[in-house]
Formats: sequence, C-alpha cells, structure tokens
Amino acid sequence: MTKRDRIKQLAVRFGFLGCFGIFIGIALASGLDISEHASMGFLPLHKSISELGYYGHANFALVVNGGLFFGSLCIALSSLFALQITSGWLKYPFWLFLTASFIAQAATGLFPLNVYHLHVGALSFAILFSSIASVFFIVYVMQMKGQRLMLPLVLAICCLLVNLSMFALPYAGIIASPTPTMTYIDLIADSATIAPKPALWWQSLLQWLSCFSLIIWVVSLLGWLNKTTEAHQ
Repeated sequence: MTKRDRIKQLAVRFGFLGCFGIFIGIALASGLDISEHASMGFLPLHKSISELGYYGHANFALVVNGGLFFGSLCIALSSLFALQITSGWLKYPFWLFLTASFIAQAATGLFPLNVYHLHVGALSFAILFSSIASVFFIVYVMQMKGQRLMLPLVLAICCLLVNLSMFALPYAGIIASPTPTMTYIDLIADSATIAPKPALWWQSLLQWLSCFSLIIWVVSLLGWLNKTTEAHQ
C-alpha cells in the first residue's frame, strides 16, 4: 500500500466515522425526545438541533453535543487528509473551507445554546463556511472535467440553496419573521424560549435540512474519494 493509499484510507474512515457520529448522536437524542413528548408531532417541525443540545431544556443534550463535537472534528480531519490526495489548485479553498465549517460545527457542540454568543457565532460561521465551500466545489467540478461528480455536485447545490434560504426567505416575505430585523440566527438562538411556536417552525426545519444536506454531501464526497484514481499533484 502506497502512502497515498494510506492517506486516502484515513480520509475515508475518519469521514464516515464523523458522519456516523453526528447522525447517531442526533438520531438517539431525537428518538428519546420523541418518546418523552409523543404528542408534540414531527420533531424537526418544532424543535431545532440547537434546542436538542440545550442543557436544562433537553434531557439528552449531551448525546447531541457529543456527536456534533467529535463527529465534526473527525470530518475536519478527513478533509485535511483529502486535501493531500486530490488535485487542482481549487482543492485548497474547497477543502480548507469545508474543514473550517466542521471546526465551527464542532464548536456548536462544545458551546451549546446555553453559551449564547459562542453558540450563535459558531453556528453562523458553520453556515457561512459550508456555503463558501459549496461555491468552490461547484467551480472545482467545472475544472475537473471527466470526473464522476454529478451526485456531489447536486448535493453541493442543495446545501448552498438551503443555507441561502435561511437568510433570504424572511426578507423576501415568503416566510414570516417576528420582527423585520430578526435574523435566522437570532431566531435559532431564541428558539428554546419562544412560545407558542407555529405548527411549522421553519427555523427548526431549515437547520435540520442544512445539517443533513451537509452530511449527505460529505458522504457522497467520501464515496467519490474512495473510488478516484487521480494522481496527487
């Protein structure tokens, strides 16, 4: 096994481990929360991931925050390994911004909603960096002619659209915001204390969509990375 093969193996293994960690943490906490509040309906419609990690408000916050912290760090490390075995100059901004987005994601687990300003700051950077990474990946795919990257490309576009919709939809008048100056991040930060919530709490749903579109995109990238035979430049 060559050095490049070993690095690729580490990238794929750490990446899948991180995705599994985030998924299992959120899934376990969600399942346990649903079992306690069975009458509240479909969880993503009324409770954000940030709320699930709110100590004192959610009974299984440690499970969510642990999954986000350790899982995101694994994916960040995977991205740094992937940087070493892919080619093209655009790999640098793409993988580095993706790494930064998961470091920020890890910080949302390390600093839950109880630590208001740190959590909000980390969440803002996670969304910003993943959006920038999506843009660079779209350009990267255009540069990498002949590569089978259609699925990762589609998922990158979906991830970007979900992230942009968080900020654009309230100001476009498509969905309501409590006050004209209240941003998506403000609403997520206050989501544990706002009551009563509407039947469709769009802030919660968009955070779920953002998180899982990002994870599914990473899984597709790992699948491509595992199959690629391009030479390291």
